[in-house]
Amino acid sequence: MKNLSFFNKIIFLVNTVFAILLILSFFIPNLSPVDYGAISLLSLLVPALIIMNVVFMVYWMVVGFKKQFLQSFIVLVLCVFFLPKLYKFTQNNREVPANSLSILTYNVRKFNKYDWIKTDSVPYKISRFISSTNADVVLLQEFEKNENFNLNYPYSYNHYSNHPALKKLVQSGMATFSKYPIVATGSIGVNINSRFIIYTDIVKNKDTIRIFNIHLESLGVDPNQDYLGFEKSENLIKRIRNSFQQQELQIDTLNNSLQNSYKKIIAGDLNNTAFSWAYKHLKGNFKDSFEQAGYGFGKTYSFKKFPLRIDYCFVDSSFTIKAHTNYSIKLSDHYPVMATVGFD
Repeated sequence: MKNLSFFNKIIFLVNTVFAILLILSFFIPNLSPVDYGAISLLSLLVPALIIMNVVFMVYWMVVGFKKQFLQSFIVLVLCVFFLPKLYKFTQNNREVPANSLSILTYNVRKFNKYDWIKTDSVPYKISRFISSTNADVVLLQEFEKNENFNLNYPYSYNHYSNHPALKKLVQSGMATFSKYPIVATGSIGVNINSRFIIYTDIVKNKDTIRIFNIHLESLGVDPNQDYLGFEKSENLIKRIRNSFQQQELQIDTLNNSLQNSYKKIIAGDLNNTAFSWAYKHLKGNFKDSFEQAGYGFGKTYSFKKFPLRIDYCFVDSSFTIKAHTNYSIKLSDHYPVMATVGFD
């Protein structure tokens, strides 16, 4: 660092901090949020840490300091081996066979019930969009009955949540629509008032497929809110930490319910990134449709214009992922995702 100016020494110091934090994030998926709640929050910062290390690498390359350039370069190379992809440069869509199944998942945010988006006729527009995709199975989160939302699917299963404080049924929950017969349904929760997952068993040809529609604990972060200030920041960190811990309980409960002989698909709103404990332990031995056939950032949620991937489709080894599509339609705070799978 002898040849560095005082300004570049400060830059290198900041660069070192970001590089160390990115390395530490490699271990986050192995640390239980229940036991390491505060540390697990680092998983939310991984996309920003990757981008910042790219910025530092470009900076040192431009100013001509090769040794300093190597710090972020080496850390970013390690990311390839230790972290899921932040960005996919190629799309590996395959030929879709006749015996395939397409699954669309979409958090519809109560059809804009409280006018979060300044757009008219949101329920109708969402139903028209879903119909245009011609998906075989549609999974909706934050679903409400609405007279302007109509899908022409012969089979469906809706589930609404009990509100523990009001002690009554809240008309907001989850829904699954299918072109194929539904032969069994059910819900899974940590307790009697918490139903964060529903499942439907559908029959296609001679195959019975159990499809889990998930909506894990929300982080409770509003992109339009100001979280500056010690008290606000402290409350935000506590809320996110508690949400991570609740997600761990939910995922453990789901994993205990996966023991059956059916082919299985898990899709919906994970409310967490691919760099988290939640992602690693929900995905397990399943295949992530974006990792195999997606493209770009795979954005399913925008936080202050930063693209986040928090909605997923996981399939077990009995399926081959043929296609993955991220839609940019802005009718909710989430963006829809569709995966198409073939039967091995």
